[in-house]
Amino acid sequence: MRNYDLYLIEEEVAYHYFGREQILYHFFVEATHPIPHLKETIERQLLYITKSIPFYVFDYQVKQIDALRKGYKMQKSRQEIILFSKTSKAVLRNNGRKLTLIAEGNYEAETLMFEHLRKLEASFLAINFEGKSIGWLSPLKQAHYI
Repeated sequence: MRNYDLYLIEEEVAYHYFGREQILYHFFVEATHPIPHLKETIERQLLYITKSIPFYVFDYQVKQIDALRKGYKMQKSRQEIILFSKTSKAVLRNNGRKLTLIAEGNYEAETLMFEHLRKLEASFLAINFEGKSIGWLSPLKQAHYI
């Protein structure tokens, strides 16, 4: 089973930390188990760098997920989407300012879910704490100034 936490990062922060994702990774690791006297500060920082998950992630655009054309079945509730087939399953849950994706089987269902989110917002950041990895769902383009 694979677990991912997905955060929608404020654009200014995303551009600043593009290419320096390991700094964000260490911040989110610290945020999951904060030192007691730093807990309030870390919570404020988390609120500053992340955005609320927009309603349309779980609303009308869900029907556009390519999985339906690939033989996947979908169950949807107000704050959860489940994609499944015989060989793959992905569950996406909204936890306020964070999405949780739990996947099992082959990687196709989670890839379809990531693709759906990538199309919606440019600054989704996925973190796999067990695998100690982090990455943008949609790589940000750096602005070039002349």
